[in-house]
Amino acid sequence: MVRIPVFILLFAPLLVVAQVSVTLQEVATGRRIEGAVIYAQNQRGTRVAQIVTNERGDGLITVADFPITLITSHVGYEQAKLTVQTPGSYALELAPSLTQLNEVVVTGQFEAQSARQSVYKVRTISADRIQAVGSTRVQDVLNTELNVRFDQDLALGGSNLSLQGLSGQNVKVLIDGVPMVGRQGTGNEININQINVNTIERIEIVEGPMSVIYGADALAGVINIITKKPEEKKWNATVRLHEESVGSEYGAGQGIHNASVSVGHSRKSFYTLADLTRNFFGGWQGDAEDRDKEWHPKTQWMASGLAGYKTDKLDVYYRLDYLNENIYNPGLFSGIEAIDQNYITNRFMHQVQGTYSFSDRLKYNGALAYTNYSRKIQTVTVNRNTGDVRLALDPSLQDVTEFDGITARGTLLYKLSDAVSVQPGYDINIESGSGGRLLEGISSIGDYAAFLSAEIKPNDWLSFRPGVRIVNNTAYEAPPVIPSLNVKMQLGERQDLRLSYGRGFRAPSLRELYFYFFDASHSIEGNPDLKAELSHSVNVSWNVKLVTANKWTINSLVTGFYNTVENMIGYGVKPGNANITTYLNIESFKSKGFTLINILKVRKLDISAGVGYTGRYNQLTDVPDENLSFLWSPEVNGSLSYTIPIIQTGISFFYKYTGRTPFLATDVTGITELNETEGFHWADLSLQKSFAKKFNLSVGARNLLNVTRINNMAADGGPVHGGGLTRPVGYGRSYFLSLTYTL
Repeated sequence: MVRIPVFILLFAPLLVVAQVSVTLQEVATGRRIEGAVIYAQNQRGTRVAQIVTNERGDGLITVADFPITLITSHVGYEQAKLTVQTPGSYALELAPSLTQLNEVVVTGQFEAQSARQSVYKVRTISADRIQAVGSTRVQDVLNTELNVRFDQDLALGGSNLSLQGLSGQNVKVLIDGVPMVGRQGTGNEININQINVNTIERIEIVEGPMSVIYGADALAGVINIITKKPEEKKWNATVRLHEESVGSEYGAGQGIHNASVSVGHSRKSFYTLADLTRNFFGGWQGDAEDRDKEWHPKTQWMASGLAGYKTDKLDVYYRLDYLNENIYNPGLFSGIEAIDQNYITNRFMHQVQGTYSFSDRLKYNGALAYTNYSRKIQTVTVNRNTGDVRLALDPSLQDVTEFDGITARGTLLYKLSDAVSVQPGYDINIESGSGGRLLEGISSIGDYAAFLSAEIKPNDWLSFRPGVRIVNNTAYEAPPVIPSLNVKMQLGERQDLRLSYGRGFRAPSLRELYFYFFDASHSIEGNPDLKAELSHSVNVSWNVKLVTANKWTINSLVTGFYNTVENMIGYGVKPGNANITTYLNIESFKSKGFTLINILKVRKLDISAGVGYTGRYNQLTDVPDENLSFLWSPEVNGSLSYTIPIIQTGISFFYKYTGRTPFLATDVTGITELNETEGFHWADLSLQKSFAKKFNLSVGARNLLNVTRINNMAADGGPVHGGGLTRPVGYGRSYFLSLTYTL
């Protein structure tokens, strides 16, 4: 008989124990996944081991027999399984879950909540989408969105947007809930391309009336830029380099050369974040002659700093944003001299925001902000022979116009019960301006408001939010009460319906009242006799999940809107001088339309396709043909995102067709005729690849169809009376490469 030592029998099970090394990474990006649970299950279905992956996405499982099945679990990712026959090292790729938690939104909410629960229909553009576009400016992100359109002001460098057929003066642009100051361009809009795209965490768009919550300029909706915050208990740093051609132009002094760096830290209750960005755009020659350019060169310096303190009850921070922008407009030589202009913008935006929770039912949120915005026009003469550059002697060619804005906003959220919450608040906005471009020299307008809103949920399927706003405007008399009502009905597990109505009031801005701007491209005067705008707006949206299967879903969203504005402020010829454009009150303006968006998600493939149709009406034209009461323009858009597993590379494609846009124009003789702006197609394509854990590379082509200008023409094919023959859209097909390093 063979005798086996007792200690060998005792430790025999350990002699056959083996180890399996597992690494988890994301399918699209290759990013290692920290904090995921991995279970080991034997053939009988019994769980024999469990681990959690470390910061490198690695884990080590110890088991006694094989085969085993590895099963993953992580919030936001689909479950993955792998049967292992022998010890060794294995890698698992996780795909984002189609049933992951709803995205959280904050714009217009009592408190942060999922987009599905909100009574508002909020459209969210994520940081991943911003990166996939390879964006250098906010316009790149919004270019292919339905109901959003842009007009380029090449002289002043602005990109004037419209939403729901309403121009940009009726769109409120916010940074972390604080309104931007410094409306410019020919359309009195905020230039969203003066926002640092590298600091954006996400963009929330609420279409429809938001005047009760956000006041003037929010009839068409709100675009809220949510900025990045430092990660908890970590150092984090990001460096981004972006190179892009401008059409076929690229090189030293040509093309786009951007660089940014960001550093953040969070420890215990304190957190800080700082970033610096330089954007260089070399302009585009196009059809311009000699040293002139169709798109003017532009250099931007952007910097921001944030410092905050956070506990269980209190979260307060200070943020400073700085912008320096220089747009260079070179002139043609007349004899031995040329006149060049620089449009120099400086903006300091200070804000202090804080939230304090008195209890589970009572919370205060407040913000105080001050913005100083200056626009300097510097004109110089250049000598062809000597190259000497000197300030032009004519004082009218030099100007500094400044705007100061103060915002104080606060809301108190009180939950009376789980079914009823109330939110009283105050909203103070004071804007003042000075400079030679303002007719009155120094002017200011104050808007003081109090509002009350409530959210009532009588049952599981119905919630509604009534609200009222009382306004005291220092320059114009507002209606006694501005009301609104939002309703959300959950029509089963797969569909919901939202309805909204809002009354609006908008006093003319300082620019519309007193601005005075004459140069080679503009002859504009303000009108101090303008009336305030009064409006009504109705919106409806229906969201339905048509298909929900194990690996794929189909969602459809139908929206409709109707806006009417009394005393709409628009452009017109100055009475008695047809050579000067001024601001006028149009008796009535209306817009209406609908959009249909379908979204398909299948494993690693996301496809969206949408169509929109918008009609615009204005009574100024007084055209007897009833068919011209509303002038309609279509839109079609689509996007495709797919991850190629074998090479762990994402591909993204974005497309939009902006249809022919009819409009009525009046010539210098007073004759009104139907005209139209030509339709055009826009498409962007990009590839994204992550490697070495910390690098992200994006390459692609913007404006694939090489669009530069579109025609403005009369309905019979002739030129527009009193208008330009073409309108700028882009500077041709360009190619980009963007490299991001994240620590």
